[in-house]
Amino acid sequence: MARLFVGTFLGADRAALFEQLKQRNSQLSQRWRLKARFVPLPKLHLTWLFIGDVERRRIEEVKLDLQSTVAEWKKQNNRSFQIQYDKIEVWSSLKAPRVLVLESTADCPEAESLNNEISKGLSKYLEKSEKVQRFKRFRPHLTVCRFSPDHNEREAGKVKRLLSDFIVPEDFFPLAHEISAVSLIESDLNAGPNGYSSIQDIALN
Repeated sequence: MARLFVGTFLGADRAALFEQLKQRNSQLSQRWRLKARFVPLPKLHLTWLFIGDVERRRIEEVKLDLQSTVAEWKKQNNRSFQIQYDKIEVWSSLKAPRVLVLESTADCPEAESLNNEISKGLSKYLEKSEKVQRFKRFRPHLTVCRFSPDHNEREAGKVKRLLSDFIVPEDFFPLAHEISAVSLIESDLNAGPNGYSSIQDIALN
């Protein structure tokens, strides 16, 4: 089986910004009494659609359907665009944090239509499992940090956490993400920082 999703990686030109973000928040684990694991720079991406586990013999079929799906979207758009991330959020909550994300709050019709087209075109491949959480509406975001309990869960439950605890460098927002292509990406959970590999890249213009 191959674990697949459709996404767009963040450009390498943003690497210095995220390195600074990680350095400024190096004490977050101690402050929040959780294990805070920053997403390695090569893995930073926007997810258009998480597909899940797919039989390897069907990968070529998925690639063809993604290609025709993007071609359909390009009939009305046929151009790259930007998504602007402008706020920090913790999901599911500060009391029980799972991930810290950069979210876009501005309307982006191109992103909405692209997400809808991809979701419709690849719906037959989606893994149907209670473990796979899916949003009811598209929320463009980058996951920058993942949390897991430390050894003292009782103490962690008493910690008062604030978004202001997370230090953002000046001029970090708004962060522009150039969307010039979408990729079919395979996730290898055991491969560390380089665990995402693009197996198909499709330009938007």
